[in-house]
Amino acid sequence: MTVLVTGAAGFIGSCLADTFPADQLLLCDPRDDKMLSPDAAVGAIGDGAVTAVYHLGAISSTTVTDLVKVTQENILFSSRLLSACLEKNIPFVYASSAAVYGTAVGPHREWHAMKPVNYYAITKTAFDMMVQQKIKDIPAARIVGLRYFNVYGHREHHKGDMASPIHKFIHQAAKNKQIHVFAGSQGYQRDFVHIDDVIKMTKAAVDFESDIYNVGTGIPRSFLDVANIIADKLGAQVVEIPFPEHLKGKYQRHTQSDNEKITLAGYPPIRISLEEGIEKVLDLR
Repeated sequence: MTVLVTGAAGFIGSCLADTFPADQLLLCDPRDDKMLSPDAAVGAIGDGAVTAVYHLGAISSTTVTDLVKVTQENILFSSRLLSACLEKNIPFVYASSAAVYGTAVGPHREWHAMKPVNYYAITKTAFDMMVQQKIKDIPAARIVGLRYFNVYGHREHHKGDMASPIHKFIHQAAKNKQIHVFAGSQGYQRDFVHIDDVIKMTKAAVDFESDIYNVGTGIPRSFLDVANIIADKLGAQVVEIPFPEHLKGKYQRHTQSDNEKITLAGYPPIRISLEEGIEKVLDLR
């Protein structure tokens, strides 16, 4: 078995790659010149050198505005990989996002209308729609989309402003003994899911029935909850700051994964609680 992992220099991709023997891996990420380029990755599938693809690479910034770049990375490259996999009847597992649900309040079910509010979410929505059509057109296709909710864990340091609140709050607490939360943060809730649970489900997804599935805990927690947990553990103070103007109307108020579909697929519930997950992140600092 040889699996191709794209986005292998990133957060989820690098953690997934660690679960495979090195001799079973082909890694792709344009940020690392030691890994395959996007063209070489597509070529490896066409050459029959790959038995499964985990496509986790993307421009994940929700503030990106370069239409050409985000379209090339998140739609065109994804489409090239998928087409190559369909040609060779190779399982294709890819990262979608709960961002497709937009500002709608959860619980979010996979059949709910997609209402993206930024260019990143629009690209994920567009590719999800193409996948849904491909599954209808080619019943024998093996395609699984995973709508990740708010993933957190170790190895987020390179993500900058796109890092999870858990990562940001731990960094703030360790550096200044203060954690900054937006005004009204008790009213903003997210479905925070630990990277270990995400990796287990992602790896198992190669054997799922073709479809798109939510990946979350199903238990939303507020930003203030997160801040208080970390403040208590690190002896920090929680400080309220004004809500940024540029995020008004574009900020998800409540994300919550409905896990019925993934449960019916035979996958056990996600088990790591927010408190346990934060402890894991602190242990690995």
